[in-house]
Amino acid sequence: MYNPKSIANYFIELAQEKGESISPMKLQKLVYYAHGWYAGYTKQPLINEAVEAWQYGPVIPSLYHEFKRFGSGDIKGKAIDFDLRGPVEVPTPADPHIRTFLSNVWNSYGGYTGVTLSEMTHAAGTPWDTTWSKCPGVRGQDIPFEQITDWFGAAVAKTQQQAVAN
Repeated sequence: MYNPKSIANYFIELAQEKGESISPMKLQKLVYYAHGWYAGYTKQPLINEAVEAWQYGPVIPSLYHEFKRFGSGDIKGKAIDFDLRGPVEVPTPADPHIRTFLSNVWNSYGGYTGVTLSEMTHAAGTPWDTTWSKCPGVRGQDIPFEQITDWFGAAVAKTQQQAVAN
């Protein structure tokens, strides 16, 4: 499992390489989609933090707090942590398979705005929708990992069936 800030920093690098901007909302949703697809394929979590249901979709709290200073604007720096030396940039994943996986997520979702990605997470029956509808307006409820795994696992199965059919 990875620190969500590590995954976020990789997406920030990809955006910079492509000369594109990335907002905190878009980054939240990209990390969520990476976590979800990873869970769908492996039945294991990608990140070591629970995803919560907030008004505007799934949120990883550490990423929210790290990047909230940018509001709805473009992120201007990478996520940091603190050690005995002070602030240090959180390293991106070194595993080439994870990097390829994250690049594929970027290629699928990076062209969408944060608002569009948020709207996608709000679709009926999604893990966010199921969790949020139980207690609307109550921020901070964990989206059960099993719901994320089941939702994205079904999407993986559908994708694989389509690949076989073609």
